Amino acid sequence: MCTELGNDDYMQAYIQEAGGTSLCSIAEGYPGCNDKEKQFIAKWKDSDGSKIQEQTARLSKMKGDGNKMKADLKKWITQRLAILKQISGHGGQKQEL
Repeated sequence: MCTELGNDDYMQAYIQEAGGTSLCSIAEGYPGCNDKEKQFIAKWKDSDGSKIQEQTARLSKMKGDGNKMKADLKKWITQRLAILKQISGHGGQKQEL
């Protein structure tokens, strides 16, 4: 796989996209988060569960139409979905930030 993806950056991007995940960790004090992700976290961390679910559904629908968008936009959608998943927690309850 290393020869197919080239360098580590491409491999990391592929794994994040395929896994629907991000290196940005809310629970650990935002390591791996860029400024854009930090702004998104600040905007959504105090939102209630219904708003987060609505945003998650909207972004998931957009991601489903991913063949029509540029790679960087698709990556940003994946990053936002991963952040919202961390905020809402796996059980539907917000994690302590």
